[in-house]
Amino acid sequence: MKSKFVSFLSATSAVVLATFSAAPVMADQDQMDKPAGMISASKTRTATVTKIDKADRWVTLKLADGTLVDIQAGPAVKNFDQIQVGDVVTAKQEDTMAIEVVPAGQAPPNASGGSAVVTAPMGAKPMAVMVDKSMVSGKVTAIDYTSRQVTLQGPAGKSHTIEVSPMVQKFDAIQKGDDVVVTLKTATMIDVTTPAKGAAKPKAGY
Repeated sequence: MKSKFVSFLSATSAVVLATFSAAPVMADQDQMDKPAGMISASKTRTATVTKIDKADRWVTLKLADGTLVDIQAGPAVKNFDQIQVGDVVTAKQEDTMAIEVVPAGQAPPNASGGSAVVTAPMGAKPMAVMVDKSMVSGKVTAIDYTSRQVTLQGPAGKSHTIEVSPMVQKFDAIQKGDDVVVTLKTATMIDVTTPAKGAAKPKAGY
């Protein structure tokens, strides 16, 4: 299992670096000796609770297009009894991908990951914030400055060659033996709220 995880992150690092190379959103590289940058994106979805089966912990949600979806809330969902028909469920996800090139030896090929969960106190409406973070580093084993191609070797020993976009500054500062660190972070928040009395109910949507 660990081997598959490392292989997955190794492949992901190459894909993310290639994506980063073509992305217009990057960090202020004037403060960096070597290339570095970040890509981030977020999305929010809302739905309205239309039915609750408290005995079996089922909730029916109405989505943006009117579709009804039944979801069973497992034991991990605290304060289930606080959910009411008409409540609004909001789910927000933020994804961040950061890439940094550092001098040789500072971040040897490695893969790691972890997660953390925060929930609402007892008696409050259900709420949860989940953060998953993965980090993988690889070594530059070959570089062609003319064609702007870099070959990276990941923790599993596999190599990936990518072409770096001209938008990536300080490409000439990359050297054979440098380490490339890719950090992937996903933060997901699920929140249940009751609309204020007299206020118009928010439409479920994206």
